[in-house]
Amino acid sequence: MSDSKGYYTVFGVSEKASYKEIRHVYRRLARKYHPDRNSSAFAEEMIKKINAAFEVLSDETKRIQYDRSEFDSVPEPEYVYEPDPVTATPEPWKIANENVVADFFNGPYFLDTPKGRFHIVVEPSLCMAFGSCETLAPKVFVVEKNKRFNPKARVECETCADYEKIYAAAATCPTKAIKIIDRYTGEQLYP
Repeated sequence: MSDSKGYYTVFGVSEKASYKEIRHVYRRLARKYHPDRNSSAFAEEMIKKINAAFEVLSDETKRIQYDRSEFDSVPEPEYVYEPDPVTATPEPWKIANENVVADFFNGPYFLDTPKGRFHIVVEPSLCMAFGSCETLAPKVFVVEKNKRFNPKARVECETCADYEKIYAAAATCPTKAIKIIDRYTGEQLYP
């Protein structure tokens, strides 16, 4: 099983979570990101993802299809029975194309990452080091003030502030040097 579109990850539950757990988390997240309660640009995108995830995970048949990766576009690896060339004894179910597995774990479908959900990039060629990003999200951004010539801001910790603070910091950058990318979808959220 793989969390192909990140639905379990959106809710922060395991693939064995009960309907009751999923409904509880859905209601909590829906309240948090509802457009009437949260006016950030991220909230609109997040509520769409939350609703899509709940639509699939709350319906028993859709959830079974999703768990079987029938919603996924990742091709299933072909299994072939090949004997082990060293010992001449059969090796059970060797994967025919190992690149499929490597592509899977290195590609955008691999969601188990110790990093945060958002990848934050400061484009050095655009950064003017005004420091507004460091002021709004001091644990995330650091301006290299000790550099005499051409100081730049850099990302210190991607997970040390919530999305709203990071987004606000990125929005105050006059040159739009800060990019925010969703690790799960690969979508650039800002600018």
